[in-house]
Amino acid sequence: MVEASIASSPIVLTETLQPVTNIWSMPGSVPRLQEPVLNLLAFPERLTELPDWLCAPLIRFLRLKQRNWPASTVKRSTRQIFSRLYHMLTFFIQHHNWNEWHQLNPRWLDNYIDTRLRDGRAPGTINWDLSNFLVFCRFLIEEGYKVPEVILKMKFLDTPRHLPRPLFGEQVRRLESCIQAAITEAKTDILRILAVRDLACFYLLWHCGLRISEVCSLALNDIDMESRKLFIRNSKERKDRVVYMSDTTALALKQHLAIRPDQDSVYLFPIKGRTMTTRNLQRRLVYYGMQCNVPVTAHRLRHTFASQMLAVGMPVTSLQRFLGHDHLDTTMLYAEVSDPMLRQDYYKGIAALDPTSNLPSHDLELSHQDTLRQLIEELKMPGLEVVRREDILGQMQRLLESVDQ
Repeated sequence: MVEASIASSPIVLTETLQPVTNIWSMPGSVPRLQEPVLNLLAFPERLTELPDWLCAPLIRFLRLKQRNWPASTVKRSTRQIFSRLYHMLTFFIQHHNWNEWHQLNPRWLDNYIDTRLRDGRAPGTINWDLSNFLVFCRFLIEEGYKVPEVILKMKFLDTPRHLPRPLFGEQVRRLESCIQAAITEAKTDILRILAVRDLACFYLLWHCGLRISEVCSLALNDIDMESRKLFIRNSKERKDRVVYMSDTTALALKQHLAIRPDQDSVYLFPIKGRTMTTRNLQRRLVYYGMQCNVPVTAHRLRHTFASQMLAVGMPVTSLQRFLGHDHLDTTMLYAEVSDPMLRQDYYKGIAALDPTSNLPSHDLELSHQDTLRQLIEELKMPGLEVVRREDILGQMQRLLESVDQ
C-alpha cells in the first residue's frame, strides 16, 4: 500500500512551506534548527504525512541536496530520494513504533532488508534505499540529532557486478543508417525536420558521449562551431566541462540549425518554446531501434562511445574528464570492456593453440606507445589495488619483451 501510494504521489511546486501538523507529532524530539524553509522546489505532498519530529530535518536535508542539483533535475531527483527514504521511514514507524531518533536499531534495517527481499526486490534496489538512508543519518548526526552511530556501520548486500553494455560496431552503424534513411525517405517536411534533429542528437550521444539530459539541455550559446567545442553547463552535480565534437557531429548540427522550426529559441532542440525532454528523445531512439532491430538507449550510446575511445588508445584519465566522471573507478569499468592489451595478449596466445586462427589485425593497430601511455595513466590512479597494479606491471613487461623481439 505504501509503495502504491508513492508511485502516484503528485509533486507540487512551492516557494514557502508552512509548518506541518498531524496526528503523528511526538513530544520530546525537538529539532535543532527551526528556521523557515524557503524556495523549496519540487516538494512532495506525502512529506506532510510524516510526523513533525521527522519531517523537519527531512525537509532541511532535501533542501540542502537540491542546492547541488541542476534546476532541470531537481524535481525528479527530489522525488526519487524522498520515495526511497519514505519506504524506510514509514516501515520503521509501522513495524517498530518508532518515535524518537535514539531508538534506531540495526536490527530494524535487517528486518527491512529481509522484508524487501521477500517482496522480490533486487539487492541493488535495496542498496540504493540503504545508501540514501545512511546519507540521511550522517546528516542527522552532523545536525546534532541523537542517531546511534552504529547505524552507519550497516553493510550493503552483495550485488552482481555488471559491466557497461555498449552496442556492437555493426549495431551502431545500422542505427545510424536507419536514421539517415528516415531523412531521405521522409514524405513530409515535418518528418524530415524531426529526422534531421534526431540524427544530430544521435551523434551527440555516440560521437561526444553526452548524457541524454546534457543533449536535451544544450543551448545555442553552448556551441562553438569554429573550434568544434560544446560547453556542458550545470550538468551532474552542477559541474561544467568542455567536450569536442567530430566533423560529422558538427555537420549534423548545422543541418539541424538550418531547418529547425523555432529559429528564435535559445535552446538547441526546442519543442513548443521549451527544451526537448529526455523522455521525448528516448522514445525517438527506441522508435529507430525497433525499425532496425537494435536494442538502443541513450546511455548505451554513451557506453559505446567510451568503449570505442578506449579501444583506440584514449587514456582513461582523459576519458574520465571527457565523460564528466567524478571517480576514475567509474571510467575504469569501460577499460574492462575494451582492454587493447588484453585483446592483444589473447590473440597472440590463441595463435599457439590454434594455428588456423586469423588474427584481426585491424583490431590490433594500437601502437605500443599508446598502450604504454594508457597503462601508465592507470598506474597513477590513487588507491589502485595491489593486484591490479601487479597486473599492469606484468602487461608492461610483456609489451617491452615483444618490442625487443
